[in-house]
Amino acid sequence: MKRLADEWVEALRSSTYFHTLKTEERSHDDFWRSVSGYDELMSLSGYPGPVAEHISACIPPESGVIDIGAGTGALTLPLAERAARITALDPSSYHLDILKKKAREIGLTNIRYLRGECRDADPETLQGIEYAVAAYSMIDPDLEGFIRRMISIASSGIFLVYCAGDPDPLTEFSSGPRKRADYTCLSRTLEMMGYDFCVEIFSRDYILPLDIVMKKHMKGGRTEQELCNFLSESDRLIQGDGPDLVKFSAKNAVISVTDYSSDAVN
Repeated sequence: MKRLADEWVEALRSSTYFHTLKTEERSHDDFWRSVSGYDELMSLSGYPGPVAEHISACIPPESGVIDIGAGTGALTLPLAERAARITALDPSSYHLDILKKKAREIGLTNIRYLRGECRDADPETLQGIEYAVAAYSMIDPDLEGFIRRMISIASSGIFLVYCAGDPDPLTEFSSGPRKRADYTCLSRTLEMMGYDFCVEIFSRDYILPLDIVMKKHMKGGRTEQELCNFLSESDRLIQGDGPDLVKFSAKNAVISVTDYSSDAVN
């Protein structure tokens, strides 16, 4: 278990988000305010797409749900259209304000907003929650503790969403190789904890405007021409009469635990 935990921590330390929070000692709000266009990028990428459809189908309509690391609501909003009530937990008030605005615009009134991290979620005060969801929000070196906290909050099940498949070659080209964890870190942790779980993999293809891609990837030190050459040689650059576009593919894994009875006490 220690080796797996060390692998997770090493990957976290290589991530831009975790590095910025811990090494540069910046707040969650500071980080996300500096990532301009994040909400637009999420929308253009088609995320969460089938991930949201799958989780929603697994949750009975009368359920209470907590979305841990809700962000600007990629999963919160579609889940709120399904579940009776949902708690959006996020450490960034900036993101929660965006989520509140989006919820008002589409008339959703069954969302409760809480600022904090998973470790701040108190099972004693969060009553009536059957399901907990965490999508790309496991920014915690104690992955096992994170999962146990989710299970302590949710009476009926949890859903973990994380990357599957190989990383995008563009990211490595622009920023260099880095340690990376995928969904198997989560599944192996659950296995060692003694839980039965199910894994579903969802793929999606999408297209982004070249100017948005450049804004994100030029921070790694590559020039615009170098990035364009790489995309062209990879047959990912779409050029025509309109704005230049870039082809992307992504895979998301949804890991679900909906039966706690097999928990191995340790």
